[in-house]
Amino acid sequence: MLLVQTGVRAQSAADETLISGEVKDEKSSAIPGASIVLQGTTKGTTTDANGKFSLSVPKSGSVIIVSFLGYKRQEIAVGSRTSFDVQLELSTDELQEVVVVGYGTQRKQTLTGAISNIVSEQIKTTTHTSLAQSLQGKVAGVQIRQNSGEPGSFSTNINIRGFGEPLYVVDGVARDGGYEFQKINPDDIESISVLKDASAAIFGIRAGNGVVIVTTKKGKQGKPQFSYNMVYGRQSPTDVPKMTSALQWAEMRNDAAKNLGENPVFSPEEIEKFRSGAPGYQGTDWYKETLNKSASQQQHFISASGGEGVVSYFTSFGYQKENGLLKSGDMGYQKYTFRSNIGIDLTKNLKADLILSGLFDKRDQPGDNFFNIYKGTRIALPTERPYANDNPKYPALLSGGYNPVALADKGLTGYSQEVNKFFQSTFALTYTVPFVPGLRIKGLVAYDSNNYRAKSVSKAYNLYTYDAATDKYTAHAQRNPSRIGNNFTDNNRITFQGQLFYNTVIAKNHNLGATLVYEQQQSHNRWAGLGREYAFFTNDQIDQAGLNNQTTSGSESEYASQSYVGRLNYDFKEKYLLEVAARYDGSYRYHPDRRWGLFPVVSAGWRISEESFIKSIPFISNLKLRGSYGLVGADAGAPFQYVPGFSLTGGGGYEFTNGNYTTGAASPAIVNEKLTWFKSNIQDVGIDVGLWDNKIDLTFDIYQRDRKGLLARRNVSLPNTFGGTLPEENLNSDRVRGIEFSAAYNGQIRDFKYGISGNFNFARTQNRYVERGEFLSSMDKWRGGATNRWNDVVWAYQLEGQFQSKDEVIYAPIQNGDLGNTRELPGDFKYKDVDGNGVIDGNDAIPLFFGGDPKMYYGVTLNASWKGFDFTALFQGSGKYSVRFREVYAEVFAFRGNTPEYFYDRWHQSPDGQWIPGEWPASRFNYNVGAMYAESGAWRKDASYLRFKSAQLGYTFNLPWLKKIGINDVRVYGNAHNIFTWADSFVKPFDPEKVEGLFGAGLTYPVTRSYNFGINVKF
Repeated sequence: MLLVQTGVRAQSAADETLISGEVKDEKSSAIPGASIVLQGTTKGTTTDANGKFSLSVPKSGSVIIVSFLGYKRQEIAVGSRTSFDVQLELSTDELQEVVVVGYGTQRKQTLTGAISNIVSEQIKTTTHTSLAQSLQGKVAGVQIRQNSGEPGSFSTNINIRGFGEPLYVVDGVARDGGYEFQKINPDDIESISVLKDASAAIFGIRAGNGVVIVTTKKGKQGKPQFSYNMVYGRQSPTDVPKMTSALQWAEMRNDAAKNLGENPVFSPEEIEKFRSGAPGYQGTDWYKETLNKSASQQQHFISASGGEGVVSYFTSFGYQKENGLLKSGDMGYQKYTFRSNIGIDLTKNLKADLILSGLFDKRDQPGDNFFNIYKGTRIALPTERPYANDNPKYPALLSGGYNPVALADKGLTGYSQEVNKFFQSTFALTYTVPFVPGLRIKGLVAYDSNNYRAKSVSKAYNLYTYDAATDKYTAHAQRNPSRIGNNFTDNNRITFQGQLFYNTVIAKNHNLGATLVYEQQQSHNRWAGLGREYAFFTNDQIDQAGLNNQTTSGSESEYASQSYVGRLNYDFKEKYLLEVAARYDGSYRYHPDRRWGLFPVVSAGWRISEESFIKSIPFISNLKLRGSYGLVGADAGAPFQYVPGFSLTGGGGYEFTNGNYTTGAASPAIVNEKLTWFKSNIQDVGIDVGLWDNKIDLTFDIYQRDRKGLLARRNVSLPNTFGGTLPEENLNSDRVRGIEFSAAYNGQIRDFKYGISGNFNFARTQNRYVERGEFLSSMDKWRGGATNRWNDVVWAYQLEGQFQSKDEVIYAPIQNGDLGNTRELPGDFKYKDVDGNGVIDGNDAIPLFFGGDPKMYYGVTLNASWKGFDFTALFQGSGKYSVRFREVYAEVFAFRGNTPEYFYDRWHQSPDGQWIPGEWPASRFNYNVGAMYAESGAWRKDASYLRFKSAQLGYTFNLPWLKKIGINDVRVYGNAHNIFTWADSFVKPFDPEKVEGLFGAGLTYPVTRSYNFGINVKF
């Protein structure tokens, strides 16, 4: 038997030959880590640090496949050759690229789900402290909206296909939300994948809105490579609405007095002094007094990567600083990051991966929030001054109560500071089973910690008035007493995963892959807060404050989940594709009998371009039909709602004995043992098309998500003696429908390479069922019904123009209730009497506008390179939504203060009493207007916009003398962000991307435009 076995081995060895070769890139540089696989088998190898390889293959009929991320795959017939010099070309179609999916990777050409991918170099063409802003407009189906430009706020909304905020997975582990995601250093990222359809079901009950998968950079075999990147730039607001000058305000104030039948506030002589800027009448631009035109930002990043022998590594350190616009200099943000990704081949078949990353950031603000500071620049009268008698020692008390110059000074009003410390770690062991080809076993444990601390100091301060007759300053105490507060949060999370992967080829044409995963995650969180008042302010330490009126608070929480995941991939000749997956999830939140749920998904694809009848069409290089259907979940409601019990926080309290306050307990609420997660059925049908060797790449998807089990309380009449509330139940449902399209073209003329790509998405949400009481009439159903209706409609009055005369006011339909039209004036807005009954009321409102969330979003990217030059430009936009401001921007003389300059173009009376037309109604205070501020097209505007989002121009110096001093290349570049916007002329000064913010007032920190210069050195 031994002789027979020896003979067989000898015969097998005789049938094979040893081939070797070298793999290089487009610049003829060695590529370490390139894959060489014998076609139809799992047998293969990778290139060493010098790009060289060797492999035993059968002597006849052998074909090797050479591939590397970002390059075109090559299939090479071996024949009688034994030596190969392979030069890979950069991939233009990206079909051969590896895409990270849930718990593994797949080649793009065999994907059956709707998954988008973006790599590091595409992300870094935009410079911003928020990672989300570097993605905006670049990824199909991903809507990103910046709500504020405030340093360190990270208030960007991230929405996939209109579904909502996605789940974020970093290096295979589900981690924190969008706020933390935005803080990841773009230079640390290898790629980002976005699961947009039912393929997200593999992540279970947290993946109902899609999944964003971040893969950080790893080391590659080869000599050490170092990189240093520096960026310096200036930021300024994209636009800011102007407020009236002292002259304009004085004229409008006199108008208001005249319209009310009162005497003028300012005499003609004073008006002329405002016009000429006489001493004491110069006027104040409060925005210029409080904020600078621009602020600086800088970023520094250094990394080292490489590998030798059994170890490969990537390590980095980053620093970012962003200054605020306040002239006081008391607003800013700083961030430090580090990362260390190390891979070690412990044995031939056992590999260890250790990932350590950390972040420390600090956000500083004055004692008052920016909303109040900015509000002060809007309502402070231009006829007043920042300092009493213009003496900078005495900040002035203003009639409107908001002195923005004083509020922005932390030395006067105090400060607030937020500090975050993040630490994330992952350790994994991967064992390649030698006696079962294609089988790998992986164990992973991850520990994450987040420590947050905040400190706020609110100081009592004085504002002053000046009496010129006595030459005295009178102090007016503000915000007394002083207070100090500290808040602390400690969050800890540990994740365990056990994974099994198996890949094999059956009969050369049947490719089979299987994945099994067990996952468990636990989190422990603790929060505490304390505060004290000062009898008199000493310093900013909690122990230095007074002992009276101390406050303390705190809480602890923990959660846990378990999951079992399975996935099976099959394809025949990479032509007919099938994937089946499921996740069995268990959550602590629900009743023990209902804690587990199964979330399956099936997807399939047909690569029609691999059929013989298509291969005969030369310009079609790729044609794939794909579809998916699956059930995905999302957590619903507060946990433990099935537990009956008294509440110790809702029962009030009483002082039964002097000095002892006894807290009470609230009666138990009705519990719902059947409460469970939302369930989303997601369907997607797509087509991928590549033409002319994939120079043209087209993708089109239509999709639908039906979500059931949304929370609501039953509409049931209860007696007022009931003494309780009904529980939340899984009653409501909705549906999202959308289309998505992306296209790209890449070309080359000699040394000039160019490309254009674009993406488009349109989606709307429809309420399928909304719990409510019975309708009283068909009119009530039409106006109040929500079931089977789009949820993004705003009802408003149809604007018919402006009243042209007093007679027109008298004979118009009544539009101000019991007051009739007694408060209407020529120039006021008039509305359509829809039902024709002579009275304009709620029955005349009709659905006229889209709501405040964009339903359509798109982006177009241009890129080009020539020799050492490279250029990228991005256009991005949103549509099908509206904006409606309140308070200062939508009310003349709001808070009795200053008013926007656009209101100056108003109806007003000439000296002889004739009305002079203007764009806006006559000036007066809100207590003396009619229906002027009713919801209509006068105030709600289409916020659709197109923005020249970013542009970057760079040049790479690749000179022989640089290499002699150890520098591989030097790249210098300049870029700009939020360059120019096309939008409605009224909305543009507010920046249409920004939400209305607190109270709908539009007083959030301005979205900023930046111009930056950078240099990257590799050595």
